[in-house]
Amino acid sequence: MLCFQAPLSDLTDALRCRIDWSTHRSDHCVNTGWRVLPYWVVLHVVEGAYHCEWAEGGGVSARPGRVLLVPAGARHALSFEAGTVTDGLHISFSLHHAVDVFSGHTVPTVISDEATGVARATASLTALLANQGTDALQVAAARQAAAYGFLAQVLAVSRERPERRHHLAALKRLEAALALIDRHVDRVPTVEELAARCALSRNRFTELFKATLGQSPKQYLDQQRLRRAMSLLVHSDQAVAEIATGLGFCDPFHFSKRFKQLTGESPSDYRRQVRQTLLR
Repeated sequence: MLCFQAPLSDLTDALRCRIDWSTHRSDHCVNTGWRVLPYWVVLHVVEGAYHCEWAEGGGVSARPGRVLLVPAGARHALSFEAGTVTDGLHISFSLHHAVDVFSGHTVPTVISDEATGVARATASLTALLANQGTDALQVAAARQAAAYGFLAQVLAVSRERPERRHHLAALKRLEAALALIDRHVDRVPTVEELAARCALSRNRFTELFKATLGQSPKQYLDQQRLRRAMSLLVHSDQAVAEIATGLGFCDPFHFSKRFKQLTGESPSDYRRQVRQTLLR
């Protein structure tokens, strides 16, 4: 029987943070158009206002003192009012190799004035990221502490889903397979190989994987490859064909087709559009 209470040491070892972009007290605001990003977008509005529309309908607005949170993988469009100033982050927190920490919580899309801890944590983290400092180790330690402080503040105003503890235990059971996928995203391990890593039968592994992650191992791998492609397109200068090959797609045409199905844009258009929004 699976243990529903994951030990603290397990979670500490499994938890990762990555920040792909940040800005502090910036008045460089953009109307993004529709886009999908592989990480959470965090906007702490200092002055003015930011508005977010969702592709599936509806929208939210964040005004001074509030924090707008856009989930990773959500198709959205941002717009702003004249004179807007923000602290901004593209950030991801993962457990057991690329599983979004927030998947076990219902996170508010706009965190209001009452939850000032999130606003302060965002401002503190972006300020540290903007400060180069002279002692690299001290700077790295301060940034890591601020990043996890931000996470703690967001979790404090989020609602834990009833199945979260069972979800954490199941992720721990699947950790060896998730690690293999993370290390070898350029190839497709067989289900038998993944199941063997977890000491499970093929059927039991597939059942547990789908129940825990909501998709088959192949679908999960495909998603991870495409999300990694998004990051490489924006934050590296690798050619599209090189990215496709490095992530194990059979050819650039197939990669472009799958990428457009997910994001609505070709890899080249995606690279150009997202990079334009990050200029300061």
